[in-house]
Amino acid sequence: ESIEEWRKEVGLEKMILLGHNLGGFLAAAYSLKYPSRVKHLILVEPWGFPERPDNAEHERPIPIWIKALGAILSPFNPLAGLRIAGPFGLSLVQRLRPDFKRKYSSMFDDNTVAEYIYHCNVQSPSGETAFKNMTIPYGWAKRPMLQRISQMDRDIPITVVYGARSCIDGNSGSTIQSLRPNSYVKTIAILGAGHYVYADQPEDFNEKVKDICDSVD
Repeated sequence: ESIEEWRKEVGLEKMILLGHNLGGFLAAAYSLKYPSRVKHLILVEPWGFPERPDNAEHERPIPIWIKALGAILSPFNPLAGLRIAGPFGLSLVQRLRPDFKRKYSSMFDDNTVAEYIYHCNVQSPSGETAFKNMTIPYGWAKRPMLQRISQMDRDIPITVVYGARSCIDGNSGSTIQSLRPNSYVKTIAILGAGHYVYADQPEDFNEKVKDICDSVD
């Protein structure tokens, strides 16, 4: 609903909607509810599409201590610890995620990125709360999108973008294609990119998105 309120506020009649990770799930949910407003749906490394397998814990056993910790932390939002850390939160981000600084080292040689990540995540949680309410252990969607994607308006084209080196399951694109046989569905793999496709291979990613925008125009 907040996406729809934003659309009305800026006066867009129809739009190309792109979402990454949780944003892909939300973009698909919006497209299901407001199909007349979406020209093209671009799902980048989308979260929450497949169902949790019945044998998920057998294939990748969860250690007892992680289950216990999960039970203790279940009432809290995922990043509550960062907010509780107060002024020590920034050094916590720097220590736990040094990869952020390395990834953007060509643009920043200081702690700009860590500070940005920190300040984004110590705000009052909204998307974080939503994510917690939409998941079941351990990080699977409560209402998987693949169960609903066949109900989407057949005239909405979908492009699924994955990083070839990502740990996210890239099979959702072909599954969407099988569930929407009479609609446009295309899957693109960006070579050399992981989950953060737009940061790992920005030129290639931007070119692919621009091609989609040009085709819609």
